[in-house]
This record gives sequence, structure tokens and C-alpha cells, in this order.
Amino acid sequence: MNQQYRFGLFVLLALVQLYFPGKMVYDSNKVLWLGQAFKFETRPVDPADPFRGRYVALNFAANQFDGSTENAWKRNDPVFVLLETDAEGYAKIKGLSRNKPAQEEAFVSAKVSYVWKNQVTIFYPFSRFYMEENKAQKAEQIYRRVNAGYALVKVYKGEAVLEDVLVKGKSLRELAR
Repeated sequence: MNQQYRFGLFVLLALVQLYFPGKMVYDSNKVLWLGQAFKFETRPVDPADPFRGRYVALNFAANQFDGSTENAWKRNDPVFVLLETDAEGYAKIKGLSRNKPAQEEAFVSAKVSYVWKNQVTIFYPFSRFYMEENKAQKAEQIYRRVNAGYALVKVYKGEAVLEDVLVKGKSLRELAR
């Protein structure tokens, strides 16, 4: 009986260990499947992180908003960024909120990067585009040379996933091959 109990406990622990990574993968893919697509106009930089690898750092054009003084935003405050699309099809900030908006609205959870007077600068959780180490530097060179592109971000119920970075309509992954 003791042997069966140990085996059952082992199986249970193995399933628990598989559940959490599986849930993380499922949640990210759910955003890609069901999320609304937004194009964020970008300005890249190519740093390296010794623990996470090579990536193209993305600086977004839609990262500032005139915040009202009654909210008194501070650095690293969590914020819900309400999004809409401008006339050119790019994402722009519709508003900022401390409270989670209605599910019908397109919004993403982010942090306040810094505040200058009433200008609130946002740090998005999708500001890094990870690539294979041998492709990241070439991708950054292509991006700098062309100097025009956008990040395709899927947004679903406040969660956001960076799907791709496009330069003149072509995937940066494809161009860096």
C-alpha cells in the first residue's frame, strides 16, 4: 500500500509540474488566437541580455499620453492603457486608467515609465522582440537602414502578445534570414 501511495503522489506531482508551463503556453496562444491586432509604430535598438539572449528593443511612438493632474501618476504605477486605431491604422492611446476597463474595450496592462509635468510615458510589456542570436544583429541593421516599421501586437482582455515586427509589410524574421 505504501508503494502505491508513493507512486500516486509521484504522478500527481508530475502532473502539477506540467500543468503550470502548459497553462502559460496556452494563455499566450489564446491571446494570439482571440486577440485584436494592433500595429504599434516602432523605433528599434539592439541590445543583448546575457540571461535572456539577443533581442530587438522596441520603442513605440504611442507611448506617451497627457495624463490629468488629478490622477497623479508615479513611476512604476500599474496602468491600464486603453487603445484605439488612428487614421493610418496604428495604435494610439485613447486613455489611461487605474481600474480595469470593461471587457469590450481594447486595453493592455502596462507600467508608468516616468512622468514629466502632465506627460505620462508608458512601458509596455511587449517592448522586446527576441530572436535567434545569429539573426538579431542582422535584423537590427535592416531595421535601422529602412527606419520604418511596426510591431504587430495581439490584445485580449488586457493581455498582450508581440506576434511579429514588420518592415515594409515583411516580417523581420524573414528579412533577417
